[in-house]
Amino acid sequence: MTSSKAAKPQNSTKVMKKVQDSKEMGEHKGIFTSDQWIAKWITRSTSLPQDWTSYQAEVVITVEEGGAAFLFGYQDEDHHCGIELSEGDQKDGAAQQIFAYIFRIESGVRDTLQKIILPASQNQPEHITLKVTKEGGEWELTLNQQYTYRCMAADYQGTVGFRTTGGQKAVFRDLRLTGKDGRMKYSNRFYDPKTTHCTAGAIHPSGNGLVVEGDMLSICETPIPVDSPLFRKTFDIPSSLLQARLRIYSIGWYELRINGVRADTRVLAPANTPYPCRMLYDTYDVTHLLHDGENALGVWLGNGYHFNYSRWGWKWNRDKAFIMQLDLRLEDGSTRTIITDESWSSAASPILVNDIYDGETYDARQMRLGWDESDFLEDGDWSMAVIADPTVGELEPNHQPPVIPFDPIQPVAMYNPVPGVNVYDFGQNMAGWVRIQVTGQSGSEVRLRYSELVDEQGNIDPWTNRNAKATDVYILNGEEGECYEPRFTYHGFRYVEVSGETGQLSIQAVPVHADVEQAGTFECSDQGINRLYSNIRWSYLNNLVSIPTDCCQRDERTPCLMDSAVVEEAGMHQFNMHRYYRKWLGDIEDSMTNPDWSGDKVSLPWHLYMHYNDLNTLRKSYPFMKDYIDHLNERWPDHEVKDGFGDWCPPNDDGWENYFHEVELVNTSIYYKITSIVAETAAILDIHADRDYYTELAWQINHAFHRRWYSGEGVYGSGSQTAQLMPLALGMVPEEQRVFAVDRLVQAIAEKGGHLHTGIYGTRYLMDVLADHGHIDVALELLNKKEYPGFGYQIERGATTLWEQWSEKGGMHSHDHAMFGGISTSFYTRLAGIRADSPGYERIRIEPVIPSKLDAVRASLRTAYGAIEVAWKKEHGCLHIQTVIPEGTAATLVLPHDLVTAAKQPRVHELNPGRHSFSISCEPLTKNTVKEST
Repeated sequence: MTSSKAAKPQNSTKVMKKVQDSKEMGEHKGIFTSDQWIAKWITRSTSLPQDWTSYQAEVVITVEEGGAAFLFGYQDEDHHCGIELSEGDQKDGAAQQIFAYIFRIESGVRDTLQKIILPASQNQPEHITLKVTKEGGEWELTLNQQYTYRCMAADYQGTVGFRTTGGQKAVFRDLRLTGKDGRMKYSNRFYDPKTTHCTAGAIHPSGNGLVVEGDMLSICETPIPVDSPLFRKTFDIPSSLLQARLRIYSIGWYELRINGVRADTRVLAPANTPYPCRMLYDTYDVTHLLHDGENALGVWLGNGYHFNYSRWGWKWNRDKAFIMQLDLRLEDGSTRTIITDESWSSAASPILVNDIYDGETYDARQMRLGWDESDFLEDGDWSMAVIADPTVGELEPNHQPPVIPFDPIQPVAMYNPVPGVNVYDFGQNMAGWVRIQVTGQSGSEVRLRYSELVDEQGNIDPWTNRNAKATDVYILNGEEGECYEPRFTYHGFRYVEVSGETGQLSIQAVPVHADVEQAGTFECSDQGINRLYSNIRWSYLNNLVSIPTDCCQRDERTPCLMDSAVVEEAGMHQFNMHRYYRKWLGDIEDSMTNPDWSGDKVSLPWHLYMHYNDLNTLRKSYPFMKDYIDHLNERWPDHEVKDGFGDWCPPNDDGWENYFHEVELVNTSIYYKITSIVAETAAILDIHADRDYYTELAWQINHAFHRRWYSGEGVYGSGSQTAQLMPLALGMVPEEQRVFAVDRLVQAIAEKGGHLHTGIYGTRYLMDVLADHGHIDVALELLNKKEYPGFGYQIERGATTLWEQWSEKGGMHSHDHAMFGGISTSFYTRLAGIRADSPGYERIRIEPVIPSKLDAVRASLRTAYGAIEVAWKKEHGCLHIQTVIPEGTAATLVLPHDLVTAAKQPRVHELNPGRHSFSISCEPLTKNTVKEST
């Protein structure tokens, strides 16, 4: 969470004096060390919807009752065009007949240009894909992508709308308007009631589509453009440059270019945040990109997290704009500031379509070579930038690692399911895009469709994409060896279908995620566990853009607090997540829902403290942590939390209601845990009254939990795996009852044939609890099960990332979800035994738990003091353990109890910095585990 806030943008004439030369408008003297913004928000001018002419319009119409009309070229009620759909009379058992009327109204007089009888359909309701366009002197109407009708008609001009009359009812989806040049003018998925841009109608209960019913006219009056404009500015540096700092923030994703090159490798910037609260600007040192004399700045904008982004995500609900300020410090002692203002110019880019879900269309014939260089000559297509309204949220500096592309991956196989179509398999599910090099004729297209799955014939199976079209299109300019990769979209995929008229083509996959440094390594003698670790690692990174997303392929990709909470410890063991998660804490500090969701705002500061000794973040977060617990206490005075997701997505028979599991038990146990964390935090911060209060409150929650769910003999609630795991993992079970509670857990696993039956919270703690209570072999066997449900089943089915559900194709659509990856924390803390005995690993506890059927484990964890290393191996009847303890720390090694008892050796060893080796006979362990396995 950032602590400093930049001042709100001000009118530059009130802050600094403008230079007189009009050519240098936007250049101001400034103080380099100041964080004051004197720049203005700018955008480009756009046409009004009533000025749109002869565009191609596409919409999907679901006729639920009677019929409906789609209107286009709409000026007013007396001047517009339309396609009217009407249901015919339906006899019992007969197929539904639909009539379509193409009409035009001029000066209030309606002229029906053509009547069409659609092929009869048994579908109820009827879904009709409609496309109308103007070609020459004809209107061309295509229905359901297969029936085309033409009629003589003139041009049309104006916006679009929807109408129903009488008892009619229809749902309109996926509206798209495209200009004659192929450039998308407007699109709307109708996901969000706040961004329909229409005068009437409601969002469908499914969250997809605009419902129009009764006598209703809905006109699109306030559309937001979906273009991808270019902006440029030239300026002079009169003296040798010492240092240059550039700050930029945009509504929409941006690409920053200086003197013909990209400023750095970051993509999908700026960072996603709750925009009404705060907007994180990026800061660049661009000294090396500038030179004496004339220079050029270029900014390219895309839609990014715009209004068509999921309603469950943080998104911009206004037109694209940006603010930029370049502060220069010169050798002669002077300073200069270049800002965004009316002196910038703008033009359309070669990107015709760009959408986070649907992909990008790039027309290389419309490239403006050199547009970002100082000697570029602007033609009549360029116009002056327009001042935009300032934003509501505060501008703050972004300290999060950027999202960048990583080393490309070559395909491992290629399929040719039908002539002219190749499907490339990259062998790994990932998030990102492909990079192609292609040769072909000018105007020919390369179409790239992305998917996580293929069918038996090798065709891509886009099932997990849901409504995301996940398609990039490159239109060639005819040069030799053209290169392309998208800018303003990304996809979740393993397979890419390539079609189009091209000569030679080469293709690579480009993984894209936040630039977090590797912190941990893990490998063991079991290749199934190694594969699982790899799957978890990939799933985590694939969902790590500027927010931790739920998935990376379908039309969602939203900031999911619950999904993040269960994998944050795992992430910190694998990567340096310190800066990343501090930003995330700033995003979620206002979340006030149930513990399984909003509890992350309490648990995450604690994890950052324990893992990185980040007392400052813990102190800053404490007011939010405390307020949240007080909110829960007020909302649930009996200390039983009755709402939430619970142990989300256990093995189930599909259906929304089956994804929830042990909701109240899970939420109440998390409530206890996070209240205990607040009590511990108060103690660390020396707030004694709070410590006593929240300690007592935690005791009351635990008491209420036992009153409600404990039935005696160690059984909690239903006695399910989750019901037993949560109180055991979170320290709620009295010591005298733990052995009975663990026995019931092992019995619950046996009742499921040795398979897990947990959702995301139960799975996170499954291995911890079993390892801590002498059942590590049960845990290892469970992880390796190759039948449904389990990780082994996914791996047997070819999974290279984690699925959202344990089943391969359920109602939830994702084969790349990180939320089940929390179990990999146990690979470090139990199998390797590396744990923090004090914040930041100044004191280390090493206590490996040794399964009978695992021969070796090797792990390392880089801390602020250096890398901790642990390796153990069974060899020649002995267990060999090696450790490396970094300087400035001390460690306690705890050897397996049964081994040291039999060998009459001390169990606990205090280790100083350096390398240490231990060997001990493992025959007692073998005998014990053989006995247990039988």
